[in-house]
Amino acid sequence: MKSNFKPLGIAAAVAVASAGYANVASAQTVANNALGDLALVPYYTVNGDWLTGVHIVNTSAQTQVVKFRFRRATDSMDALDFNIVMSPEDVYAGYLSDDDGAISWQADDTTCTVPATTGGKLTMPEIYRDDAETGYVEIIAMGAPEFETSPIAEAAKHKAGVPADCAAVRSNFFADGSSTSGSETRGVIDFETTYGVDADATDTVDFGGESTYTDSGNVLKVSYFIRDNATGVEFGDNAVHIQDFLENPSITNQQYGVFSGDLNGFDFPDLDGGVPTASPAERGKFVALRSGSVLGVSKLINEWTANTANGAALDWVVTMPGQYTMLDLPNYIEEELDADGAAVLDEDCKRGELNKACDYRDIPVTATIVPYNREELTSTPEEGGLTVSPAPPGEVQRLVLPNETNVITFGNKDQNGVLGVIGDVDITADLEQPYGWLSLEVASATTGDTAVCDWDVNTRVTNGEYSAAAGADLTMTCSSVGGNVPMIGFAAWARQVAANPDASYGRIVAHSFESAAP
Repeated sequence: MKSNFKPLGIAAAVAVASAGYANVASAQTVANNALGDLALVPYYTVNGDWLTGVHIVNTSAQTQVVKFRFRRATDSMDALDFNIVMSPEDVYAGYLSDDDGAISWQADDTTCTVPATTGGKLTMPEIYRDDAETGYVEIIAMGAPEFETSPIAEAAKHKAGVPADCAAVRSNFFADGSSTSGSETRGVIDFETTYGVDADATDTVDFGGESTYTDSGNVLKVSYFIRDNATGVEFGDNAVHIQDFLENPSITNQQYGVFSGDLNGFDFPDLDGGVPTASPAERGKFVALRSGSVLGVSKLINEWTANTANGAALDWVVTMPGQYTMLDLPNYIEEELDADGAAVLDEDCKRGELNKACDYRDIPVTATIVPYNREELTSTPEEGGLTVSPAPPGEVQRLVLPNETNVITFGNKDQNGVLGVIGDVDITADLEQPYGWLSLEVASATTGDTAVCDWDVNTRVTNGEYSAAAGADLTMTCSSVGGNVPMIGFAAWARQVAANPDASYGRIVAHSFESAAP
């Protein structure tokens, strides 16, 4: 199998079936104890002097394999993706920053990463680097070794603060592994089995051999911080944790992906579930995430302020995760990379196009906003574009949120913005006071069916065995879906104290919400 980027076929088989995902069952719930097997960080940024840190805690007595993925704000393409293998009760921490245009993840941490870091860094590839200065983060538990005596668990365990053999750990994540006697090959054998090799002749323990995996359980605690290095303002919170996202392990190779024709690769697990080739295949999970009992809320609720008189500023972050599961990627992505190595998107491939339909996302969405000041007064500014001016009562205030991750500034963003975002959404409300609270609800701003798209596996199965032919074109089937738009986010406050800059501070307040009907 070749490792270079392979073109996706233009002629994908796309069928919009009305009943496609209607009966997908799930026990997924939003955690009330900040633990889960899926965690979503609503926002990351490396704009200007900002950086974003993420901490992951393995609260269990088992080794954990974890997918760590940054998705860009515009369309949630996979901008940076790697695995970490955490020993029992381990903590992994690092930060994302932009150093002279090169966005990179850096961790002063010895936990094994797959692949290995270079100088402690993993640099964002060019493929989806454009517009990836902001976005959100997925942390997904892929599985735990069935036994702590498994070769991968032994190799990942810390001794004197350092894992025993990270090279042996990484050897488990190549493609096309085998444990067949006489033809043992390093790598992933299937969604629950890997084979590792120990190439270090100085090891007193052999860390090679087969490892089998089980479900991780709800054992991950994920938190984040966002820091402005210019002012020192920092704020953070727990991630949004989902429990019981996966019921089985979902171990994949970190060598190839769908662009190489491999459905056992680094693109999985994702927000639609586990490895497509697993038996049983845990797919269709995004439909459950859209439920009103999980992330499909009807309204977001939080405070707002535009009170520059006391140095206060506030931005809202509204993220609608998982919209990439609603794209027919073989049609969304052009056949080749540009001269800089970036993916080329088919801008004419929109929802409702008869010949080139590929976009079945909720976004862009129309947000309906009802603002109040602190004295329970509300007005309804006029309907408009990205900047809405005051208007007489009786008209509804709406604005379009175009991206998967959006930042809303109250007042003039040049004077009252917190996160330094250029080109997002300003709101100016005439409410007699420069602060209060508001509710926000959304509806898709486009016409046509919404649908979830998944990879066709049956075309790659021969005699009951999955086969990934090198560079073979993959196709997707898109099935219509209803439900609600998943939404997460927070209000980011900052107060600059002019008389004493050292006293300036920031804080994050997660959005409250009203649940939609399941």
